[in-house]
Amino acid sequence: VFSTGKKTRFVRMEKTAVTCVAWLPRGVCTGRLDGAQEGEDDEAMREAAGDLASSSAGAVVGLEEFNMENYDDEDDEGMQFFSVLNADGELARERDPHMTGDPNSDSDSEGDVEIRPEDHVFVAASCEEDCCTLELYVFEEDEVNMYVHHDISLAAYPLCVEWMKQSSGTEGCYAAVGSIDHSIQLWNLEEADPLEPAQVLGHARKPKAKTKKMPSGDVKAHDGPVLCLHGSSANPSVLASGSADQTLKVWDVTDGSCVHSFDHHSDKVQCVRWHPTEQAVLLSAAFDNRLGLIDVRQPKQAALAALNGEAECAIWSQHSPYQCFASTDNGAVCCYDVRKVANKAENPILWTLMAHDVACTSLQDAPAKNLLVTAGLDGHAKVWNLASSPQMVYSKNLQAGPIFTCQSNADMAALMCFGGKCPVMWDLSSEQVLVDAFKLDAF
Repeated sequence: VFSTGKKTRFVRMEKTAVTCVAWLPRGVCTGRLDGAQEGEDDEAMREAAGDLASSSAGAVVGLEEFNMENYDDEDDEGMQFFSVLNADGELARERDPHMTGDPNSDSDSEGDVEIRPEDHVFVAASCEEDCCTLELYVFEEDEVNMYVHHDISLAAYPLCVEWMKQSSGTEGCYAAVGSIDHSIQLWNLEEADPLEPAQVLGHARKPKAKTKKMPSGDVKAHDGPVLCLHGSSANPSVLASGSADQTLKVWDVTDGSCVHSFDHHSDKVQCVRWHPTEQAVLLSAAFDNRLGLIDVRQPKQAALAALNGEAECAIWSQHSPYQCFASTDNGAVCCYDVRKVANKAENPILWTLMAHDVACTSLQDAPAKNLLVTAGLDGHAKVWNLASSPQMVYSKNLQAGPIFTCQSNADMAALMCFGGKCPVMWDLSSEQVLVDAFKLDAF
């Protein structure tokens, strides 16, 4: 499903749930898959052609009576068919100046294989009744078209996904997937039909009936499902994770080691985010109804603030470095002054709004100032103006069932991707009321 300024289309993709999505920076994925192999039929045809070429020097059994070797020397009048073919073959090998792409490609459309630099790309973890997949989607802005470029089969239920630039010290295009089996798997998005991930942080385990809290000094794998991931913008080899085992971990994907483990929460860690400019500061939120701030250089000095429910989502403000937003399972959204949180002030909340009647599962602000997007299990996405006190400007039923996730696009300010029963693309600039309210035409 996608809505843009040019047109609106609804494309039904039968999925049980799209649990998480993540945008890739524009231009980092070419779509040329390493290890792509041709089919067995193509191999058999090449072998047959080789056999034919090797036998051409000798006589072919059964054709002696036709004297084929002297066929072209006969004086019969009329058209020499094979001679005409040879003449036409030289002309056919000349490149048509009006053709684009690779003329030797087996694909009907080379654009279906290679991703153009101007295309928008995102990954979505999709779960059906009998399988789970990681799908790479391409959104063509000029054609208002979205398609699955390729997918990767997953062995365990995916709960979160994050794009990564590195894996095991190698730069490339990777997706880190946190799963219910306690592992974090890094998949190479430019490898054809990979049978296993490029790297695994921790080891897959069977979920237990009860999770045990791990000591703060333990640097092993998570002991519960991995619920959230976030890569550092300052260091492409650093990844933070939160888990149902009540811990928050920091990983170095260069060697796969866990360099920090924090246990300042007392229930499942639902959200983790690196600060956009203060590279050592982490924001977290958990089912213990608490928001957490920690500087990884001072691991014993976590600052906590109360939430008004179990955490669903928490993000930093793009426009105010001392503010963050958090949503909860009762539909509320709060804005916190992190300086007051760090100083343990009595009331660090700047404002509160009841965004949805049910759980507000996702929050996203945008490059446009004072714009906040919320999404919930009611299937609606809402746009709020934060100029003074929060005011709802627009509400849209995305027609995709309950919404579990939302991500804004850093390369296109108004483009939002949601995950429900299927991926949903919404270009906010397609709504004139939002263009007028936030000057979206300036981005």
